[in-house]
Amino acid sequence: MSYQVRYSTRAYAEYEEILDYVVENFGLEVAAKVDLHFEEVINQISINPNLFPYSNKMKKLRRCVISPQTTLYYRSSGECVELASFRGNRMDPESLGL
Repeated sequence: MSYQVRYSTRAYAEYEEILDYVVENFGLEVAAKVDLHFEEVINQISINPNLFPYSNKMKKLRRCVISPQTTLYYRSSGECVELASFRGNRMDPESLGL
């Protein structure tokens, strides 16, 4: 059984920003590969929301390092998985503000 996945407004905007950046700097082909990789990871999370550990800084959020450049923060409830934020790994985690 897989859980329904919901993007927070913030996560959706950050996801689009990441893909836009990749398109501008590396092209559509690379952006399609990045998108596919992200979707595969999100699908794994929807099947098993407990797959990744809780964040040290944000105790209610789980932390998944999707790539060397990007970390996904998410939370799960009994019926869905909410993607809270896609963060650059070089960003200050305190700026997450969740």
